Amino acid sequence: MRPRLLSIASALALVMSGSVLALMPASPASAHCAGHGHHPDLYSGGGISWGEGTYIRAYPHRDCQSQGQGYPGQGIDVHCATLTGDLWFYVRNTTTGINGWSRRDALRFSQTVTIADCSNAAAAHRVA
Repeated sequence: MRPRLLSIASALALVMSGSVLALMPASPASAHCAGHGHHPDLYSGGGISWGEGTYIRAYPHRDCQSQGQGYPGQGIDVHCATLTGDLWFYVRNTTTGINGWSRRDALRFSQTVTIADCSNAAAAHRVA
């Protein structure tokens, strides 16, 4: 009986210390916040600018970590686009040097643009 109590006490101590948390699977919200690294610069047509406080996220999903923000008047370099429920652009803030993903509806367009798909340069997204 005594060894069983020690085993239970040891397991409880691990749980309390957080050591067991590393064994638990990633939450569904964080599961899609991976696998979208850096992308080549496939667009140079201009006509795109930052909205007011546009989030630049680590991955193309709303609940992924923000790397920073872009603001009107700061430079923007758009590389390519991907569709993950929303249309996202891989961008770099040329003023701050921060790069990552911004949603289409958070950016401003002064002309119709056609942006290459990040995973397939032959495919494209047309945005007005």
